[in-house]
Amino acid sequence: MKHTDEAPIDAGPTAMDLTPDLFRKVMEVSGVAMAIRGPDLKPIYANNAFLSHYGYTRLEVDTLSAEKVLPDETIALYAEEVLPAIRAGESWEGEHAIRTKSGRQCVVWSRFDPVLDSQGRVTHVISVMREASDSGLVRSALSMTERHLHFLSENTRDCLFRLNLETGTYDYISPGVTCMTGYTPQEFYGVVRPLRNMVPEEWRKVMDERWEELLSGRTDPEHVMPIVNKNGTLRWLSLRFTLVRDCCGKPVAVEGIMTDATQTKLAEEALKANEQKYRLLVENISDVVWTQDDARRFTYATPSAEFLWGYPLEELLQLDHRELFTPESRKRMEAISQARMQDEKEGRYSLNREVYEHLRKDGTSIWAESVVRRTFDEKGNPLGYLGMTRDITERKQAEDALLESETRFRTLFEDSPISLWEEDLTRLKAYFDQLKTEGVQDFRQFFYDNPDKLAHCATLVDVVGVNKATLELLRAKSKEDLLGNLDKVLTESSMAAFTEEMILLASGGCEYCGEITHRTLEGDIIWVVVHFLVPPEYEDSLSRVIVSLIDVTPRKRAEQALMESEERYRVVVENTREGVAVVKGAETVFVNEAMGRILGYSGEELKSVSPLDRVHPEDRELARKRFSDLDSGREKEGVAVLRIVTGQGAFRWVTLNVKSIMWGGEEARLKMLSDITPHKRLEEELRVAHAEMEKRVRQRTAELSESNAKLTREIQEREKAQAHILSLTQQLIRIQEDERQRISCDLHDKVAQDLSSTVLSMETLFDGYTIIDPEILARGKAVAGVVRRTIAEVRDIAYGLRPPALDQLGLTRTLEQLCSDTAERSGLNIDFSAVGIENVSLDFDTEINIYRMIQEALTNVVRHAGATGATVRLVKSHPDLLVRVSDDGRGFELNRRRAEIVAERRMGLTSMEERARLIGGAMEIRSRLGAGTRIILKIPLTAARRR
Repeated sequence: MKHTDEAPIDAGPTAMDLTPDLFRKVMEVSGVAMAIRGPDLKPIYANNAFLSHYGYTRLEVDTLSAEKVLPDETIALYAEEVLPAIRAGESWEGEHAIRTKSGRQCVVWSRFDPVLDSQGRVTHVISVMREASDSGLVRSALSMTERHLHFLSENTRDCLFRLNLETGTYDYISPGVTCMTGYTPQEFYGVVRPLRNMVPEEWRKVMDERWEELLSGRTDPEHVMPIVNKNGTLRWLSLRFTLVRDCCGKPVAVEGIMTDATQTKLAEEALKANEQKYRLLVENISDVVWTQDDARRFTYATPSAEFLWGYPLEELLQLDHRELFTPESRKRMEAISQARMQDEKEGRYSLNREVYEHLRKDGTSIWAESVVRRTFDEKGNPLGYLGMTRDITERKQAEDALLESETRFRTLFEDSPISLWEEDLTRLKAYFDQLKTEGVQDFRQFFYDNPDKLAHCATLVDVVGVNKATLELLRAKSKEDLLGNLDKVLTESSMAAFTEEMILLASGGCEYCGEITHRTLEGDIIWVVVHFLVPPEYEDSLSRVIVSLIDVTPRKRAEQALMESEERYRVVVENTREGVAVVKGAETVFVNEAMGRILGYSGEELKSVSPLDRVHPEDRELARKRFSDLDSGREKEGVAVLRIVTGQGAFRWVTLNVKSIMWGGEEARLKMLSDITPHKRLEEELRVAHAEMEKRVRQRTAELSESNAKLTREIQEREKAQAHILSLTQQLIRIQEDERQRISCDLHDKVAQDLSSTVLSMETLFDGYTIIDPEILARGKAVAGVVRRTIAEVRDIAYGLRPPALDQLGLTRTLEQLCSDTAERSGLNIDFSAVGIENVSLDFDTEINIYRMIQEALTNVVRHAGATGATVRLVKSHPDLLVRVSDDGRGFELNRRRAEIVAERRMGLTSMEERARLIGGAMEIRSRLGAGTRIILKIPLTAARRR
């Protein structure tokens, strides 16, 4: 508002005549929300329309901070646009958000007008606010949506389309179709059903059927079909669309989206192939895949189980899985199983990874890792276990070695003869990340353009430590001496290598190796091989980097000496006894004198004569076969032993070696000829001597054959004698068992009966007497007690001589009773089970011998094993009957124990082996100190069945 000194002439009332009260009344009666603000836009006065619309009182308008009323984006708008315009003396209008007292955020249209004084300074700001038009918001949102839709359709790799069913042409198709078909959208417009022309011939009938379905209004909303891309490759398209109908329900168009499904189709085909390979893979992998029921008994295992544990599959399925663990691992496994069972009771099921020491069938132990998870039926109830076991013995040994090596790392680092540096590049990694966020992608170009940035990288390298070899290599007195003078160590070659290291690290690399020069602190130049390595576990942080320097100065000097010796090498080749020639194409570029001596040529003749040209006619076919692959390029070297005809007409035996080499940077052939004529003569002499030796051998063989026939007859006679001895032994054992049965019957039926009668007589001895001396009565009772105990002992002896339960109850029930009685007497925990022998009838000899062997084995466990438990198993595993007795006792060394048995004249184990042999079986004893003993008896069912 501007003022002027000139008085208006009869102007009447003007705005300048308004008093503050009149101005306030004008604002109050206005229905538009208005406010007077200070230069900082803080309201000084607000009219009733403003207060009623936004719900604030005048006091709240004066006292509330801008953060309470305005959202953050509006505060930012005031600061960035409104205030700069006001301070420039300009008005500002536009939309922004404001928060009412109830907390609702609404969009308003505002106009801010500055009020200036005579000096042009802003004294007040008048603002007018009203609700933003709903239609304006809708138009804005619609415009934004149209822009988003256009951007999406034009930039997505999928293709949006509308197909007109009346014309068969596309009303619209997005650019994404080019990526799938190779054709631009313009090539689709005006073409009737272009996709039909792109599908393979065998699919066109299908396309016609689907087109008829579309016209009739029947179709699936999604199809997958192949097309031939413009470049000739086969692609798969997935079409998802909606059928558009007119007001009468007639199909008029199809709108939808096409997606490239080629990768998905290839993945599906690969999945089918993988499913077919799965069975082959599982059955042939070295890891064992297995399943167990809820009782942890094996129900399935891959064939690799036999290689891992040593048990055949049929034996493994009958095995208690706890027997696959060493005692220490078994205890730990059972503790973990208890904890897992408690978790499962609380509904927590997890994948378990367990490492135990396993016990193989041959008694050796291995370390294996098992991954186990619970399996469930269709109702979600626990069904069993699925697992995979892997032999990690080597890894376990490596881990143990690694633990040991970590303790020695620092010593090895310090005392290593190779120069080692340990660096921390954490700050350097952060700097690289910062550069990447600033848009740097080509670090090579960046460092070449900004050498100061490369120098800054050097300041971010923190050297954690260097070893003694580093100080000796660079002639430094101490670590501090070296780190304080690193600028003296680096050369131009060093800086070039440092640049490559920085480019490598910034680009995500982790290893660098190169050959550079360094300067010692004494000023000498040395050659070193630098190896820069980031361990895998530090690749994300670069907090640990190992740098090694290997002094190759002697090698560099040796290379120089080698170059000087090349001339001496030529002298050696020219004077060797082997003929050497180098042929490049059809030209002989080098030939030594030895080649001339062997071929019988000299001088210029050698350059036009090849060893292959002088091959004896009878050996030319051999030479052609040996060197044909060399001529075709399939082989790089060919060797043949053959005859050649010299220039004088004589023939010599030679070894011809032809190989491809590089000569002067071009491919050439090296031909080496060795004269072996003296060796061939010696070979002929040896062949004659060999024929004479063969004749003598045949004569000696005839003599040995006659002796062998005599020995065969003697062996047959001995086998008959052994069979007779075996028969006598079987009869002796039968007689022994019969005698035991007779004695057992006599003890039970006679002695025990007589003693029972004696007890009865003792008990009725004083019947009829009214007065009896108490001492005599006590003595009578004592005698009766002694006789009763005698009867019990006699019956035990009779039962031990011949258990009657064997005839009455059968082998299984008798053995179960034996285990129960032994456990009751000894206090051992004896677990007995029989599987699959319910329908097997064994003859008496087999039953009584099995009983005696198990009886003897349990007696040994009680007397000698020091065990807490034992297991007795009878398993029918066709074609054998398996009997296994094992304990968790102290065990023993088998060979040593056999020697002690002979010295102590004990017959327990020997009699068990003899009984097994008599019934056609075999007995195996396995024992290890601290791991218990296992006795396995294998009896063929054909020999054990009752006839």
